[in-house]
Amino acid sequence: MRHTLALLYFLSILTGCSRESLYEEADFRQNVYDAFADCSDATIKRLAMAHNIQTAFGRCGSNRFSHFSWAPDGLHLYFQLTHGSHILNGEDKTITMVPTESPTARAAWLSATVLAIPLPPEEEKTKERIAFYNRSALTIDYREIDVTQPRDLMRFHNGSAVLFTALDAEGVRRPYSLNSNTGDLSRALTWLEQPIERLSISEKAGIVAWSTSTDTEIAKLETGESLHLFKGVTRAVPHDDGRWVALETLGAEISHFDQRSWDEVSPKARERELARQKKWEEKLPNWVDTTVKPPEIQLFDLSNQQRHRITAFWGDEVEWYPAPGNWMAFFMWGIEGKQLNRNVGLTAMAERIRMLDAGQNPLELETITQTPDLDSTKAN
Repeated sequence: MRHTLALLYFLSILTGCSRESLYEEADFRQNVYDAFADCSDATIKRLAMAHNIQTAFGRCGSNRFSHFSWAPDGLHLYFQLTHGSHILNGEDKTITMVPTESPTARAAWLSATVLAIPLPPEEEKTKERIAFYNRSALTIDYREIDVTQPRDLMRFHNGSAVLFTALDAEGVRRPYSLNSNTGDLSRALTWLEQPIERLSISEKAGIVAWSTSTDTEIAKLETGESLHLFKGVTRAVPHDDGRWVALETLGAEISHFDQRSWDEVSPKARERELARQKKWEEKLPNWVDTTVKPPEIQLFDLSNQQRHRITAFWGDEVEWYPAPGNWMAFFMWGIEGKQLNRNVGLTAMAERIRMLDAGQNPLELETITQTPDLDSTKAN
């Protein structure tokens, strides 16, 4: 845990990134919101501290990064910006640039030193590539692949290969495995025949999760035996403990223009404000979107099939940080009902889980009751 504490100290003093994402441009509405939204460093700091959330970048920077990934040592944070990608070292407090072209999707750590990075074709060539960058030896090996648009890269076969999804010759997205030493490409998880959108695995737990355009399913990695199906969930990420699965979906609609944290106003004052807001919104043109569905993170407990909504904060692109205590890393969207500047968040779920195991109800979690057909949910 010494490394974790040292890194968190370093993260707290990083400045923001003022760059636009290369592959994930915001729509007009979001650009307008970003241009006119106020940012209070003190407010974000107070809300983050209240919910034990560490932020990796400046709280009021534009932070237009597109992907991130923690190394297995818990010290090196890979992140992608408009003009390339970088590695943050939390021990010696340095940031280095990865010497490749701009990646086309998220990279994956195969070990504490080796990154697998998806790249476009070389000039005047057609095949896309995956580069294997060794940050210690400062070497890069390139492997051409016979499939297109690779994404969702992740460590596979104890780091000797990279698992990812890509489009086959028919334009169908399927899972593939690329051996980092030989460059051999093969179809992975051959029992998974349906087209997929997202993929995530835990080899240690023997669990895989994949998503289609309508739902997400988790299953046993070796056999494909189904463990659970989630309607409306866009992504799932199993933890190595084999018990917890992080789910990503869209939350309930909130206002674009009037957002309040839990303790800012009394219930009566909030009721009055919502009534005024409704009258004001009725005067707006029909083409103006007044609400947005924030990205919601949920926890699913495989041991008892219980599902819990995280109400304290919003975010997506979850990954489990490699440290004891069920640490969760994510792209932070907002806290306590407020949309905030984009950031990489990190929080420990251990105390929340301890309370659940003790039969208590953490303020930041809401248990969901699932219908028998798993087609809808409602809060207890």
